[in-house]
Amino acid sequence: MIEEEAALRNGSRGLPPGSWAEAAGPRPRTTERHIAVHKRLVLGFAVSILALLAVTMIAVLLSVRFEECSAAAAGPPRASGNGSLPGAARQPPGRPEQEEEKEVRGGEVAEKEEEEEEEWQRRRELPPWTRPRLPRHLRPLHYNLMLSAFMENFTFSGEVNVQLEVLNASRYIVLHAHRMHIEAVRVAEDKLAGGVRVDRSFFYPQTQVFVVVLNRSLEVQKSYNLKIIYHAFIENELLGFFRSSYVLHGERRFLGVTQFSPTHARKAFPCFDEPIYKATFKISIRHQATYLSLSNMPVETSVFEEDGWVTDHFSQTPLMSTYYLAWAVCNFTYRETVTKSGVVVRLYARPDAIRRGSGDYALNITRRLIEFYEDYFKVPYSLPKLDLLAVPKHPYAAMENWGLSVFVEQRILLDPSISSISYLLDVTMVIVHELCHQWFGDLVTPVWWEDVWLKEGFAHYFEFVGTDYLYPGWNMEKQRFLTDVLHEVMLLDGLASSHPVSQEVQQATDIDRVFDWIAYKK
Repeated sequence: MIEEEAALRNGSRGLPPGSWAEAAGPRPRTTERHIAVHKRLVLGFAVSILALLAVTMIAVLLSVRFEECSAAAAGPPRASGNGSLPGAARQPPGRPEQEEEKEVRGGEVAEKEEEEEEEWQRRRELPPWTRPRLPRHLRPLHYNLMLSAFMENFTFSGEVNVQLEVLNASRYIVLHAHRMHIEAVRVAEDKLAGGVRVDRSFFYPQTQVFVVVLNRSLEVQKSYNLKIIYHAFIENELLGFFRSSYVLHGERRFLGVTQFSPTHARKAFPCFDEPIYKATFKISIRHQATYLSLSNMPVETSVFEEDGWVTDHFSQTPLMSTYYLAWAVCNFTYRETVTKSGVVVRLYARPDAIRRGSGDYALNITRRLIEFYEDYFKVPYSLPKLDLLAVPKHPYAAMENWGLSVFVEQRILLDPSISSISYLLDVTMVIVHELCHQWFGDLVTPVWWEDVWLKEGFAHYFEFVGTDYLYPGWNMEKQRFLTDVLHEVMLLDGLASSHPVSQEVQQATDIDRVFDWIAYKK
C-alpha cells in the first residue's frame, strides 16, 4: 500500500508489482510487418510497369508490320524522273521525324491556302448576275418612269428609261426585276447616236435580276440610255405595288399603293434596287379620272384625255434610293396645312374619315414637328410638300417614303375626345418616328442594309425627343427613354443571342433580320 502510494506520488500509473513484469516482457514488432507489405507493393508495381512495357513493344511491332504489309500490297514506289524515289525515300538518313511532320503540316496549310485562293478566283469569275450584290460597272443617274394603272383588273404597264454611267467596260447590264413580263429592251448611247444591239436578255430568278447581253462592251465614262417596256400585276400581298380596299356607303372601293422597302421596288419597275444607287426620278402616272395619283413630289402638270383618263406628271425628285420611292392611285380626299417655311402638309384618307376629322390631330402635330426638326437639326425639310396617306391595310405600322409617308389607319387616325392616352401616345410616337426619317434615312441614307441602325436608331431616339417637345409634362426624354429603351436594350444585349449593332448582310433574304430591337434601341 505504501509502495502504491509512493508510485502515485511519483506520477506513475501505480501498477502492482506483478504487472510490471508483464509490461516489461517482449512485444511483437509492427515495423517488420510494414516492411513486408511495402515489399509486396513495390514488387506489384514493378510487375505492372514491365507488363505495360511489354504491351507497348508488341503494339509497336504490330504497327510496323502492318505498315510493311500495306506498302507491299500497294506495290513498289515509282521512281521519279532522275531515278530517285519520291517522299521519304529521298530523305537523308537519320533525319528527325519531327521535321518531316512539320513539312507535311506545312504542305497541308499551303494546299489549303491554294484551295481558298482558287475558290476566291472562281467566285470572281462567276457571271455577274449570279452574285448576291449588283456588279459595280454601271451607275444609274436618272429614271424616267411612265405608268398606266388599270384598277378594274389590277394590272399596270410601264416604260422606264434609265440613264446609265459606265464605270467599267462590260457587255452586260444587270439590274433588279422580279415578277413582271418584259416586252421590249433597247440600249442607246444618246438620242443622236445609233442604238447598241441587244444580243439577248433573260431573267435570273435566284438573285431577282434581269440581264441584258450586248453585242459589244459599253465604253467607260460614257452615258447610255436603257429603255424597258413591261407589264405586271397590282399584287394582293402588301409588297411592291399592291392593292387594298375599303367599304364606303355599302360599296367596296379599291386603291393601289407601294411598299418598296427593303427590296420590293424591283417588283414595280426594273431598277438598281440597292440603297447605294441614288438617282433622280421623273414619274408620270396615267389613271382613270375617278382616281387621283400621288408620288414623292407634287404634280407638275395633268393631261386629261377624252376617254376619261388623266396623266399626272410629277416634278423631278432629288437624289434618292429606290426603297423610299412611292406612288399611290386612290379616290381619297384630304385636308392640308402649311408650315412656317412653306411646306404643304396634306393628310389623305377615306372620305368619311376626313369628314369626321379623324386625321386632324396627325395633321396638326406633323406641321409642328416639321418646324421643330428644322430648327433642331438646322437643316430645312428638303421637299416642297409632305403627304400623309392613311391606308386600310399595310404590312407595317408606317413607311417613311420621302414626301409621301404611308400609315396604316390605326396608327394615324383618331378622335382625341374619345381616344385613350395610351392610344394617343402610340399614334404620336409613330408619326414622330416617320417624320424623323425624312432626315435620317431619306436625306442621309446608309450605303447598305448592314448599317440600318444609322436611320432606325436615330429615328427611334427622336420618338422621345419629338414627343417630349409636344408634351413636356410626360417626361418622355428623361424618364420613358430610360425605362423603355435603355433598360430594355441592356437586358437584350446581355443575352447570348445578342449581336453587334452593325450586322453583315450578304443576300436579300438576310435583310429583314437586321430590323430588330438591337438596331433600333442599342
